Formats: sequence, C-alpha cells, structure tokens
Amino acid sequence: MSKTKILFFSVFLLCAFWGLQQFNASMNTEDVDESGEVLANRLFDDLESIDKIVLSRPRYGNSVTLLRRDGAWSMTEPVVDEVSTSVMLLLLNELNGLRKTELPNNLSQQSTADLGLDTPNFVVEAIAIDSVSHTLLLGAQTVEGDFAVGQFDGATCLVPNSFVSLLSRSIDSWRDQRLSSLGGRLQKVEWSASDAQFSFVANKADNVWRFAEPFAGLFGLNASSLLDAALGARISSIGAPLSPDQTFGPKLGQMRLSGNGKEVMLDIYSGFVVSSERDYLLHVLPQRFAILQQLPMTLRSQRILEFNPQHLSAVVVRYRQQDYVFAKTSTGWHEKNTTVDFSNSIIVDLIDQVRLAQFSDSTQERPSRQADGMIAMSISRVPHIEKCPQLLWWVDANQQVWIGSKDSRQVYLSEVNFELGIKGILAIKH
Repeated sequence: MSKTKILFFSVFLLCAFWGLQQFNASMNTEDVDESGEVLANRLFDDLESIDKIVLSRPRYGNSVTLLRRDGAWSMTEPVVDEVSTSVMLLLLNELNGLRKTELPNNLSQQSTADLGLDTPNFVVEAIAIDSVSHTLLLGAQTVEGDFAVGQFDGATCLVPNSFVSLLSRSIDSWRDQRLSSLGGRLQKVEWSASDAQFSFVANKADNVWRFAEPFAGLFGLNASSLLDAALGARISSIGAPLSPDQTFGPKLGQMRLSGNGKEVMLDIYSGFVVSSERDYLLHVLPQRFAILQQLPMTLRSQRILEFNPQHLSAVVVRYRQQDYVFAKTSTGWHEKNTTVDFSNSIIVDLIDQVRLAQFSDSTQERPSRQADGMIAMSISRVPHIEKCPQLLWWVDANQQVWIGSKDSRQVYLSEVNFELGIKGILAIKH
C-alpha cells in the first residue's frame, strides 16, 4: 500500500472516531434532558415522603386509608388490617408513573361538572410526612376510553385507565390474602395436631423440606409440594373481627411457623384459620390442609436424597481424603482438570444408584468417625459441596456398607456397595 493511501486511511479513522465521540455525547445529553423532563412532569414528585394515602369513592361513600409506619404499609380504614404487599407495590408504581398532561382541545373548554369533577368517581389524597398533601380527583372517561379526566391540586390532567382500574378494586382485595407474612423467610414448621399421631416438625433449607420430628428424613416430592401449597394457601375470604368469647368448634391443631427470628401461630380448623398476626377469622378451602391429616411416615420420601439428575452439572466423589470432580459437558461426563476419560455410562449409572438409594429396615446410629466416602450432586459447574445433596457411606467390620445423608442421625444398610463401586471407577488398588 502506498504512503498516500496509508495517510488517507489514517485520517479517515481519526475522523470516524471523532464523529462517534460527538454522537455519543449528544445522545447522553438527550438522555439526561429527557430524564429530567420526565421527573419534572411527575404528579407525585415527593412520593418517597408520603406516609398516608386515602382512596375514596364519593359516589358510594366508602374509602380505604393506607398508612406507613417504620417503612411498612398497613390498612387503617375501613378496618385495621394488613395490606396486600403486591397490591400496595402496584399502587405505588402507578402513582410514580402518573405525569402532568394537558387536556385535548375538545375537553379543555368544558366545565368541571361536564368533566365529572364536581362529584368525582374517585379521590386520591396523599399526605406527606411534613403534612403537605396532594389531591387527585378522577372524573369522566375520554371518548376513546383510554384515560379518565383528572384534577391534580386544581390543575386538570389525563390519568391512564390502568390507575382507574386499580382504584376500582373491592376493599377486601386491598387486604393481605396470605396466611402468614413470612413468605420466603419461612424456615421451620411445627405442626401440633389434636391427634398427636399426625404431628411433625419440619425444616426447610435449600428449598427442600426435611423432617426433624418424629424422625429425620426428606419429604417426598409430592408431599413437599402439598406442604408448600398448604403454607402458601390464599385466604378465600376474611371474616368478622375476632371476639374473646368466640367459639370455633373442633380444632385440627396448631401450627408454629418461624424464620429469621419471627414466629407466627396458626390455629387451624376445618375451613378457617385464626392467626396471631390478624384479628379476623381467615377462611381457607379445607382441602388445602389435607396434608396435615396424613401420617408423617406416608409423607416421607423413601429415597435418602432428592434431586433431579437432569439439573446436575457436576458430581464430586470424596474417597480417601481426595476429591474427584466430574463435570457434565456437551459430550458427556468427564473428570475435571485431568486428561482421564471415564466412560460416560459409568458416571450416569453412579448418579442413578445415588438417586435410588433408599431407607431400609436395617438401621443404626450414625457412626461417630468420619465417613469412608461421599458423593455430592451439584447443579453448579463449580460445586459448593456444603450446599449439595450428599450421600455418605461407612464400611463396618463385616464389610457391610451403611449409608446416610449429610445431616441424618441414622444410617441404613445399603443394597449397593458404594465402596466397591467407587474403587472400580477410580481403579484404586490397595
């Protein structure tokens, strides 16, 4: 290439780089201006300081009052109760999205009576910590039906129908429909049934339910789903306020829920619940609690470990104080960070044997010594062994193999000799 062409090409690249910088600078400036304009057009520009919201329907003579204390919202009128967190979040998002908009010409010349603002369909009052308040009136719908005519602190505007629909909710739909506020923080369930044979204690870790009483063991997959469904049951309706002398009939039992240092007590009857968090009778479909009337032994998984082989990315084998990591690749299972190539079917068979390992009638206390071997199943390609389902084994003086999970207090006689199987896989010789 000639010197002239090289010089021309270099100048072209410099110009292109300079032009790209100018374009990016102009785009960033436009973004800032647009963002600033959007913020300036917000109706409720001090939403973060609002601690009271009153939603009224003048035509029906009812209202809902929401109050924020210590960062948490609750309902104070027409009843004192917990507010639905999801609905509250939706309301705050809608309020945050309202913008100042001018009325079109065909509406701007009409009177407030014609616009439905003299007797509005809805009134929203937002009161801030410093007692500064804002009032939004919602009147008639536009001809297209996409907006309602609003009046915010005296100035007319358009409000999207999504906000109007939210305000049209029934009073009960603003109330919390959950049995417990623990949600994802739930870690322990203590079920004390009126008939003691149905009682159990269960802990949840890594999204898996395990029995702690009357025995140690996993919930079956179906039983685990049923327990989650019972604990996550939605309230079908909220009854009248509780009174001290109120009677309820036969009780199925009492459930203590705990997690992150918080406890919730539920007295469970057929068709309704009395909660330590609420002052109302909570109606729930009776079939939701069918699992609580089954013997714990029927809910227990017969498998020592519960995992889905399709979700595995790595398997860790610990034998004679050494870890062997097998990683799943597009071509099968291979030992990680080595050139050793194992038959893919061998690792698949090992996973299957671990998955099928079951409790047996022959059981004993877990040995106090360290396990002779361990197999961990990881959904991550970089295994965190302490978080993985683990099968451990011990070989006794009679060369029998006893197996258990990492947190089990009992071990069970195994039909599969994992000791010999791992020796064969790793070709370990005495």
